[in-house]
Amino acid sequence: RKRLQRHFRSSAWASAVRMGGKCCTDRKDVGKKPDRKSVTVSNAYDSKKRAISIGYNAKGDDAEKFDKAFEANDLKAFVSLLSSQQPIESFEERMHPWAEDPRTVGALAGTQLAILASMAEKDNPGIKDEIREAGGIPPVVDFLKTDQMDRVQTAVVALSFLTAECPKNARAVYDVGAMPLLMKHLDSDVAGMRAAAATTLRNLCMESDDYRKRFVDLGGIKGLVEQLSSPPDPSLNQADVQLESILNLEDVIEKEDGTVIEAYAKQAVAAGAEEKLRLLTKSDDEEVRGAAEEVLEALAKVK
Repeated sequence: RKRLQRHFRSSAWASAVRMGGKCCTDRKDVGKKPDRKSVTVSNAYDSKKRAISIGYNAKGDDAEKFDKAFEANDLKAFVSLLSSQQPIESFEERMHPWAEDPRTVGALAGTQLAILASMAEKDNPGIKDEIREAGGIPPVVDFLKTDQMDRVQTAVVALSFLTAECPKNARAVYDVGAMPLLMKHLDSDVAGMRAAAATTLRNLCMESDDYRKRFVDLGGIKGLVEQLSSPPDPSLNQADVQLESILNLEDVIEKEDGTVIEAYAKQAVAAGAEEKLRLLTKSDDEEVRGAAEEVLEALAKVK
């Protein structure tokens, strides 16, 4: 039985904190819109400094290598372990509210990179760049190509953190072909997957008009509109999910200065965005109501 422990400024994957308001901070400033972390993955962490312990059962060389990498916080070692298929027998407790627990040491290494990236804002602002420089992005994106759902979900969570407020990572993620792979999860049966994939795609779109156009050409606007009416999920704060879906759509149909991109806004209208947004203007949550009203006003400009 492995039990690893280190002090971080974040908890493990099991706590929940409302983060919706933080996601849209300063989002209307003139100039480049800030990237946002998906609330559906942000909610998996809290801000209290405490010990994180990962208790798991596994045997073999790769498990030993992971233990050493964990103790040394060795990014290159974590990256080298991403390809590992060594099985993990069990965990002492569930690691994440909606993502599957890692079933292999490789998926566990990916989870560790996601946790480290999630703490960049407060603990280590350069960690996301360090993960990229260690070669971490291509193998994490490769997780999206597998039929192992624990790997796929780990990748979506990790990429949502790695692309937030890190333009170089967003470009690197796009360059290795992540966009069409992420598109597949816009209509996932798992609410957290849908939202995290959408916000990661939004972060890519913010880096380039060409990236945004490709997203639209792949049917991305329809996918974002569908998320406006996602059913409640008990593992997530529904107001957070609704707010995130509205902001993602708004950011894709507007330029950095807030000017509406007519062709994209018309696609949103054609996909049924107005009806869904009108329902959201009746939300009990003030932020959700305000955001829905704002996007409705933007869409009215193209009619």
